[in-house]
Amino acid sequence: MDLLVDTHALAWMASGDRRLGRALIAALADPDTRLFVSAVTAYEYADLQARGRLPDAVDIAALQAAFGLHLLDYPAALWQVAADLPDIHRDPVDRMTVAHARALALTLVTADRTIRRYPVETLW
Repeated sequence: MDLLVDTHALAWMASGDRRLGRALIAALADPDTRLFVSAVTAYEYADLQARGRLPDAVDIAALQAAFGLHLLDYPAALWQVAADLPDIHRDPVDRMTVAHARALALTLVTADRTIRRYPVETLW
């Protein structure tokens, strides 16, 4: 299974948070699971970490090593896909992440109920 990890899921993976969903925990144990992180998510994660909002978090490089994460560039053409999404979520990073998951046919790992209202496959 190929998964695109949302920012909060990434933070919870980094800290071993108990809020990690059972489906994600099972997917992480599966050797066929590939984990991807959008450049947009990596930026948001690093920004939250720099502002002290993720005090127990480790940096992206350490997460790459620990979980075998693949960082994805954000295609320029996806800004329009994100802009054309239904007005369900006002967070531009979340909308960009949904657009990225849809464009690459990746399952989006998120606990965010609002994101899960978009036409995108999710796992939690």
